[in-house]
Amino acid sequence: MTVTRDKYVRQLAARAKDGTIAPHEVEEIAQAVSEGRVGQDLYQFLYAVARAGGPAYESLVAKYLIHPEDPEVSALAVQVLTGHWRVGAKYRKQILELLGSPDRDMSDDAFMAAISGAGEILHDRFDVELLRTLLKLAEEGRGEYDDEIMQRLAVETIARALGATHAESMRPPEDVARATWSEGLLQAARDRLNEAARQS
Repeated sequence: MTVTRDKYVRQLAARAKDGTIAPHEVEEIAQAVSEGRVGQDLYQFLYAVARAGGPAYESLVAKYLIHPEDPEVSALAVQVLTGHWRVGAKYRKQILELLGSPDRDMSDDAFMAAISGAGEILHDRFDVELLRTLLKLAEEGRGEYDDEIMQRLAVETIARALGATHAESMRPPEDVARATWSEGLLQAARDRLNEAARQS
């Protein structure tokens, strides 16, 4: 009995997670992605390649960092490269581009992933431009797209950038008001940028 394409696509994520996609099939899926033969199922196919194929497929995943046609695909690429494979520093230019163009991502998927991705890059290594961009977002929002959720996410990402674990970056310590915690983090980021400016 043959499996329909819809059923095959639906099963891809589960099979990628449980490790039942054989290496030769990962290659076939990657080839289909490379040749643009996956249509509207790009997200599922790219996820399967990233999860089942691992960092050997970094260059393929990186091609979709900037993908205005489907911001969810872009968000997936950001998450994989920055959070899972920890190679985000190589793609800081694309992360900065995503942070600077929320207007083409009306669902905010890629934009939010880029904020978190910037924090992962900064957690691993200092980058003046990325930290300055996050600080500006946390302080000012996005202008006409100003949004408390985004500012809050930027603050939490700055916590991660300054060395907090994932759990520590999600909320203030007990008995510390969020506003106090947030301002402390923003001041620490400003101090870090001022110190970098003095040293340059």
